[in-house]
Amino acid sequence: MKLKKVLFTLFLAAFAFTTQAQSFRVENSLPITQLTDTTNFSLLNSRLGSRFTFSLLNEKQSIQTGSLGFDMDEQTGLLISLEVQKKTYCFRTTPLPRNTKYFNNQQLRFGPSSMELSGQTDEGMDVRFTLISSFTKSKTLEDSSAIKVQIFPGYYFLVNISNNSNVKQEGKLKIALAKTPVKSFNFMSLEPMKPDNNEQQVYFRDNANLNGKTILAAAKTKANGTFNDHGFGGLVYNFNINPKDKKEFSQIYTTYNDSTVIPDKRVNQSLRFYYTKYWKNVEEVLKYAQENFDKNIALTQDFEDTLMKSGLTPKEKWVLALAFHTDLANTYFLLDENNQPRFYVSEGRFKHLSTVDVAHETEVNAIFSPWRLKLQLAQWTNYIARAEVTVPANAIQNKPAYQQGMTSAEYGPYLYHDVGDLPFVSETANYNYGPHMAVEENTSFVLLLYWYWKISNDDEFVKSMLGTVDELLQSVINRDTNENGIADMAYGWTTYDANEALKLSPDNTFLGAKQFGAYVVAAEMLRALANKDKTKVIDATKAGVVDGEGAGFKKLGTEVNNEKLRNKQADKYETEAKTILATLEKAQLKYGFIPVSLDEKFPKWNQRSVVIGEGLFLPGLAGSKAPLLKQLATVLKKDYAATYAKSMTDYGIKLTTDEGTTWFSKTIVADVVASQWYGINHTSAGYIYEWNKNSPYAYNDGLLKENDVWIGYWYPRGISALGYWMLKNAEKK
Repeated sequence: MKLKKVLFTLFLAAFAFTTQAQSFRVENSLPITQLTDTTNFSLLNSRLGSRFTFSLLNEKQSIQTGSLGFDMDEQTGLLISLEVQKKTYCFRTTPLPRNTKYFNNQQLRFGPSSMELSGQTDEGMDVRFTLISSFTKSKTLEDSSAIKVQIFPGYYFLVNISNNSNVKQEGKLKIALAKTPVKSFNFMSLEPMKPDNNEQQVYFRDNANLNGKTILAAAKTKANGTFNDHGFGGLVYNFNINPKDKKEFSQIYTTYNDSTVIPDKRVNQSLRFYYTKYWKNVEEVLKYAQENFDKNIALTQDFEDTLMKSGLTPKEKWVLALAFHTDLANTYFLLDENNQPRFYVSEGRFKHLSTVDVAHETEVNAIFSPWRLKLQLAQWTNYIARAEVTVPANAIQNKPAYQQGMTSAEYGPYLYHDVGDLPFVSETANYNYGPHMAVEENTSFVLLLYWYWKISNDDEFVKSMLGTVDELLQSVINRDTNENGIADMAYGWTTYDANEALKLSPDNTFLGAKQFGAYVVAAEMLRALANKDKTKVIDATKAGVVDGEGAGFKKLGTEVNNEKLRNKQADKYETEAKTILATLEKAQLKYGFIPVSLDEKFPKWNQRSVVIGEGLFLPGLAGSKAPLLKQLATVLKKDYAATYAKSMTDYGIKLTTDEGTTWFSKTIVADVVASQWYGINHTSAGYIYEWNKNSPYAYNDGLLKENDVWIGYWYPRGISALGYWMLKNAEKK
């Protein structure tokens, strides 16, 4: 792939905006959701890492909002009402108030960082409400201007009213929440609204923060004042619009929470939101949002246009937009007490933070913010298992004691699967599935490091991780005891925990191909980043060189020539890759295809699987041209079309031919791999659209079988759909 051209397009687009006020335009080719009494579809709206939500729940005709994420939201009503010719209309974002009717023909359309509701009145008035969660690319944490655009805890609201009638229309527009206004300086004191006041902002309690407030404020369009009646508090605008004319009214909704978000039990520190580094209260957030209104909306428009005006089909665009919303809603961007940044991605309803297997898909999104992946890579080094640990029983949760780190002493260290389990942070669940994923997590770490290297060109950081790469991959090699290159002992269970053959079988060819990919990219990094100069003294305090805590070394060090060592390590991993390739070729010759497992004693070992090429996913997106990877793709291509045909169902693509589970994000990965490496084009977006278009759980990632929805609600890993866009964008270049 021509990755550099894709990145150039992304980064250039961020500077193409004008500073003139403009309405935000949601891509009109996106599928429309009709809002009726039977619409259950819900959309998570959030800010990157800020956890500030404003999610649409059509099923309950409400909005859920809060400063600590969708798990801590408060359900409330959003009133966007129009009073015209003695009639009052509103959107289906609140239970219907007295003497009010819903707008006619209400529709929902959304982009990656936007949501648009539209409707009409009997009098020929069109109303559009657009929510904008501002976003632009940022390459490093030093790019504070772009970081602020991404993370400030606030939204922009735009209300556009068009008069399509032949007469002048006069009336009132009300923007309000089903909450009681309070005074800005006192948590307990209510704020009575005087008639005919000219106030431009309303404060509400933030129930997630004892003394916290949210603010709804008029922005570029001055309100006629505030109001508080019938359980709603907000802004009111008087308007008169000539025939065939239109007007726009803009608002900002902000919050601020400086309390502990989650405590880190490993180092006994409280973690707070990263945005507290830039702003000290909600008024400062509001001031920033007001001063940067035009710029932030224009940057977001350019970002959405870059993603949506592409060669994707409408359903692919819809899936990508939905997955982007879900990714934003599951992110934590925090500071510890030493002012060190942390970034986590929550595993949907399971709540584990930044598990490596989920990151293999979610961090495709790091193309827009490479720093988020860099922080996670550094954090993961703290959770490498080197010894056996007994997790005590939990009587409250009815969980028995279980062991983590099993076999690590014999076969070598590995990354925990559920890195979010103890010792970690209290937000995570404590459940005793899968004490380790000894092969998959180690290989995913290496593949993610390679992806970060290619999108960031951060040689220094990646070079500092090469010792960890060698340690983890040697551990993987140790788990192959029959010398065919594929792990057959202490491999743990894989991310495909709903599919027995993929989850538990030894000599698992999916894991073998993933080992292969990790070995090949590791060899490339080892050779390219070897120190080829003579031994010299270096300043090891420079940014990017990290120790285990990510804080940086504190003194000068010595850089030695290690080219011979790195080449020796690279040769070792390429030899292992060639062994796996020979094993897969031999199996293909013997069986006529590559089965899921080479252990003929394992139940259903002789199934096929569309996901076997997953180890090619990130290297392909990163533009790798490694000959060994091409050789693997050539071997896998022989089976893929037939395997895909045998895996098709009415509800999706099965992970294996004889087991019914489908996993949408994983079949997206398979689609991308097939398109780039095999030259076979198909898309799973249609299945994903059909099963999510009326779901109350935002992005739902699959089914166990027809009509049996898997419980992976609100899953962030659907952002792997970004791979579709990257391929199409590269083709256009």
